[in-house]
Amino acid sequence: MATSDLVTLVRVSNLKARNTLGDQLSEFVDDAKKTGRDLQRLSSKIGGAVDNIMAVNDYALHQIDVAHSKPLTIMSMYGLIPWSAQKPTYDVVTRTFSEAMGVLSNSLERLVLEAEVNLANLERLEERLSTLHELVSREDLELSGAKSELLAELWTQLGGNKRKLRNFDSHLSLLMNLGLYRKKALAHVVAALQALKSMSSDMEDIRERVAAPDLVGSSIPIEVHMKSIKTGLERLKEGRVRAKKLEEDTIRRVLGISG
Repeated sequence: MATSDLVTLVRVSNLKARNTLGDQLSEFVDDAKKTGRDLQRLSSKIGGAVDNIMAVNDYALHQIDVAHSKPLTIMSMYGLIPWSAQKPTYDVVTRTFSEAMGVLSNSLERLVLEAEVNLANLERLEERLSTLHELVSREDLELSGAKSELLAELWTQLGGNKRKLRNFDSHLSLLMNLGLYRKKALAHVVAALQALKSMSSDMEDIRERVAAPDLVGSSIPIEVHMKSIKTGLERLKEGRVRAKKLEEDTIRRVLGISG
């Protein structure tokens, strides 16, 4: 059943908490749509940031390899030329790399903050679903009790009260649909939460690696930073794949799907 149909059926029903249920469900749907769009944008930005860092890193590593592989002239080997042709290239590459990583570090810092905002939004969605669950459970308990009392009446046993019974069954069915919707929605929210938490941790790790050249200065060769960043990028990419699998596994587990 479409969510919009579910909201309409709740609002026109005779459920005691129909207005509160309808409002909670409607607000959850609106918030979930917005959070979903924000998560998609965040995922695209993370992908773009990873590509940018990898491009800068690979280019710098390549240029340094080229600089190191240039043969020294006879004169420079014997100290007749007090400088090496490869040194300016190396210095330019390392300086450019450090500047680029400084910019990318700031970009990653913003992405980490954006991920935290998305985490807070997902946690709010989880709270809304918890409220919805309480309302549905309360209504279900009252309706089930009232139906049992009606079934115990002599007139019902003789074939009367059919209309009342149909109403009870209709409302219990509606509550069951609400319960199923909540369960599915919760599966997606919990899965997204777990995946984002895992990815946020990997993003913070790569942000620290990217910021390292500025923090430690020239005490560690730039190539060491580059290789560290490359390792972090590979871990982040693997983490995104793991996060996707974790999301799928969580949804299957919450919904009780085997496989």
